[in-house]
Amino acid sequence: AAQLALVVENSRLTDRIVEQERLRRELLLATEVQKRLFPEKAPETASIQLAGMCLPARGVGGDYYDFLDLGKHQIGIALADVAGKGIAAALIMSVVQASLRSLAAGDGASLADLAGKMNRLLHRSTGSNSYATFFYAQFDEERRRLRYVNAGHNPPFLLRACNANGIVSFVASAAPIEELAAGGTIIGMFAQSSYEEAHVDLHPGDVLIAFSDGVTEAHNPDDEEFGEERLKELLRRTAHLPINDMASNIMQALKVWMADAVQFDDLTFILMKVM
Repeated sequence: AAQLALVVENSRLTDRIVEQERLRRELLLATEVQKRLFPEKAPETASIQLAGMCLPARGVGGDYYDFLDLGKHQIGIALADVAGKGIAAALIMSVVQASLRSLAAGDGASLADLAGKMNRLLHRSTGSNSYATFFYAQFDEERRRLRYVNAGHNPPFLLRACNANGIVSFVASAAPIEELAAGGTIIGMFAQSSYEEAHVDLHPGDVLIAFSDGVTEAHNPDDEEFGEERLKELLRRTAHLPINDMASNIMQALKVWMADAVQFDDLTFILMKVM
């Protein structure tokens, strides 16, 4: 009887190991698929520099960013944060990505209408239990104008450069930061939602950072949040750097802040610098 019990227990243990290995392989595959949903590189343009980074809390996550070359001197930038984590959130993220890429256009179409269509598509595809915050903007290279819509996302920061006699500088105490908050509610929760579009005119040296709440809510080992003020200070301190160096410095600062604390949420941000 004892030998039979041992055989049964070993069989159960083997089954668990096989199942864990299957789940591990599925997670690795999902991680690889999700990586392909992010842009391989930013559009090459003389008017702006772009960079983006994402550090999932797990192998896969619900954060999404994108850069779109829409033609006609229009560049689209997007960042979304899907409620939840893991594979379920990643699947919804793929819906957001596919919807945006099918709807975005560089012909001056209303971004408020785009957000409304995104909302309906996500609601129809997933139901009211799934939703996302969403920020989308289009930069007109000829007019240096950024049109945007913010659907329930934490407002991106726009750092204004100090331009004196054609020289761009960032004086920590003087460089103002604006928040891009106009838009409406989250997408996906309600069958019908209305949104508004806003715009800002940009100048050489201006820097935009859009970020998921995982950035400002990142905790250190003392359970203290990184917070918006630290991010603003970091933005001012690194704005003089080339865009990729700037992105690397921001991500490194977040990792140093968290140290060995548990990462509860995805860390995602995009940067845009006007040249």
